[in-house]
Amino acid sequence: MARKSIEKAILDAVSDIRLQALGFEAIGIWVFLMNLIREIGTDGSVTFGFGRAPSLADVARIRFGMTETELKTHLETHCVTQLLAWDDATQTLSYGPDQQPSRRTIANRLNGAKGGRPPKNHVTERTDPAQRNLPPMAIKGGKSVTESKTHAPIAKAKANNDSYLKAKLVEPSASEIDAVFNRIGPKAFDAAGFDPARDLQNWSAARQWAADGLRKGMTPDEIERVVVAEVSRIAERQRNKGKPAPHMGYFGKAVCAAIAAGVIPEEPKTFAQQVAERDWEEAMREWVRAGGAGPQPVLADYAAKAAA
Repeated sequence: MARKSIEKAILDAVSDIRLQALGFEAIGIWVFLMNLIREIGTDGSVTFGFGRAPSLADVARIRFGMTETELKTHLETHCVTQLLAWDDATQTLSYGPDQQPSRRTIANRLNGAKGGRPPKNHVTERTDPAQRNLPPMAIKGGKSVTESKTHAPIAKAKANNDSYLKAKLVEPSASEIDAVFNRIGPKAFDAAGFDPARDLQNWSAARQWAADGLRKGMTPDEIERVVVAEVSRIAERQRNKGKPAPHMGYFGKAVCAAIAAGVIPEEPKTFAQQVAERDWEEAMREWVRAGGAGPQPVLADYAAKAAA
């Protein structure tokens, strides 16, 4: 009996009107017959006088205390009501249609006897359509014994990334870091807007900026421009918010990120350069008004004149 115990089947049959109509004696016989099938039967049925099962006459005499004819009468009655199934020709007693295993259960039992259902989409040499018509491979994996390599091993390409380039850079010495630190420290302090008379002149955070800039391959001038520009920008932003930066360490993360980005501001122009550009722009406007007559003004000429 599939997924149902004999106790569950008996409890379910108590409310069956077919069984109740037979009387208490027939109900007791039905319970004993159900237990007999479970005790000596196989797959929900038992054939009397075959295998380990005793004959029907012995069962009637020992288990029920009646003759074989009387037991057959009860079996035929239960068979008519479909509470049990009885075949007099083969002497086979089995569960009724309600207690019989389902088709799915029977199929699962047959598959289990054959070794079970193979895994879904399991492709083997026998089931693969691509190999169905091919002869079996003599060597595992299909490799030939005389196989030879036709290609040389491919050399691993050298990684051209930031980590490789950083490894190629020379680590700056302590003296180089100190020189840049002593240069950018006071200028960063002034760019932050601190008062030397009231604020502690401590720009030790600039030492890390100097080391990062040198490792990045920047010159001292480039490091100075990056640090001063970033400190000035953040200090101006905080002053506009009414929350000025309390110390130099406040700019640490932003300056380190700016150095890592490698975006270097333009070099500030001197007074002579500003004068040269102003005179050159004026000369260009006059040259355009004249319709491009004469030679075009060159900025280098005005820069040399202003420097002199």
